[in-house]
Amino acid sequence: MKGCLGALDGTYIPIRVPIQHKPRYRTRKGEIATNVLGVCDRNLNFTYVLPGWEGSAADGRVLRDAIVRRNGNYYLCDGGYTNGKGFLSPYRGYRYWLKDWRGDNPSPRCKKELFNMRHARARNVFERAFGLLKGRWGILRSPSWYSVKVHNRIISACCLIHNFIRREMEVDPLDIDVEEQMEYQHENIDVVESSEEWTTWRDELAQSMWNARF
Repeated sequence: MKGCLGALDGTYIPIRVPIQHKPRYRTRKGEIATNVLGVCDRNLNFTYVLPGWEGSAADGRVLRDAIVRRNGNYYLCDGGYTNGKGFLSPYRGYRYWLKDWRGDNPSPRCKKELFNMRHARARNVFERAFGLLKGRWGILRSPSWYSVKVHNRIISACCLIHNFIRREMEVDPLDIDVEEQMEYQHENIDVVESSEEWTTWRDELAQSMWNARF
């Protein structure tokens, strides 16, 4: 995944808000939360965090701060995101999640499945990073009585301390595979237009992986 800037996705953090603001912060599951956009590198460090959006906000609105044009670099996104400029998503309709490749499940049978498997392995850092973040900081697992402004600062501070721990601690006792604990529910993104150029490039990348698999 040369040129990959990191894995990008969103997550919900529980929060308390005044009763008149609850409709804006209510998620599809009925929970009151803030929608946090994050980008993680391969070492599980957060390189970009944008807290503060209402839980009812579509991921597309939150994503606008991260949109970039193709310059050789890109973000890895899951299938809920359109494959477009600056965002490399997997092939839809083919096996993707890591559990699809475990146990007695067959190996990739075509270039698109191989691409999806390697994409999932690379993007798994996001699931692990946010799993570690929430596992370490209890304040992110349940709503607090702080104001929205203060709560957003707490989220950012937790991400910064997380990065410090990742850099300074040789062995992190919480560094376990948290993939099975994460919920994979995403809304389709409609602010990033699909790109024929990026679709062709993804096909070429998948073909090169398939040709070099042995």
